[in-house]
Amino acid sequence: MINELIIFSMRIKSYLFRHLNKLKFILLGVKLGKKPLIYNKVYLKVGRNSSIIIGDNFVFTSGNAVNPLCRNLYGCIATMPNARIQIGNNVGLSSTCIWAYKSIIIGNHVLIGGDVMLIDSDAHSLNSWDRRNSERDRENRKSEGIVIGNDVLIGTKSIILKGVHIGDRVIVGAGSVVTQDVENDCIVAGNPAKVIRKI
Repeated sequence: MINELIIFSMRIKSYLFRHLNKLKFILLGVKLGKKPLIYNKVYLKVGRNSSIIIGDNFVFTSGNAVNPLCRNLYGCIATMPNARIQIGNNVGLSSTCIWAYKSIIIGNHVLIGGDVMLIDSDAHSLNSWDRRNSERDRENRKSEGIVIGNDVLIGTKSIILKGVHIGDRVIVGAGSVVTQDVENDCIVAGNPAKVIRKI
């Protein structure tokens, strides 16, 4: 009986968040396609003069153990000023962190596993002297856009770093750190990620 009450309360909470999230995304200027499903609490930040465009049939599960791999980690979509995030149609995310300083583009029919991070910047200068001064730190950090092709599957806890272009139909193994471009139709895994085999 207690278990059924817990499940029922989680379903009610999930239903409410789906509607509240849609409203929050629209009010913050996100262009949402048809039939978005955004479950539970999501951290959303839209920087000045930036844009977030999301295609049709977008699914974002976030926290509340909707996906057991994510436990209660909340998902995040954030743009810094003058940045861009573009997500295609039929994309599914699970407690993913997408943080754009410049641009992150995700194709169609992409599935991104639990607790994956996509960040297109070092966020700080690699020079220790620059990091002592916040203005110099900001000016000297390196940012370069990320592009993820169509029909890509990215395994849980992977990290996609700045400047990476992932081709179509690529599979990224769980826990991988992708630091270089990946050509179409292959499986990559490891830290740093390397081609395991062609598909």
